[in-house]
Amino acid sequence: MATCPNCKGHLTDGHRCPRRPVFVAAEIIASGLAGGMAGLLLFALFTSRDDMDALGILGGAAIGIWINRSFRR
Repeated sequence: MATCPNCKGHLTDGHRCPRRPVFVAAEIIASGLAGGMAGLLLFALFTSRDDMDALGILGGAAIGIWINRSFRR
């Protein structure tokens, strides 16, 4: 079987080279930031407490990264 000259993987009909680690890291960071902002926005809309902002940001970021990683596979 032929191999890809770029990634040395098997050349099948649906072959796509894996993405570079820099792009994967940038995508994870971007989804974490978007999830953090969404979590902060939802937290600000539905609660009147001000002492748990970090929990909303971190929870939103974690959920954003989890959703991104689960749909990219």
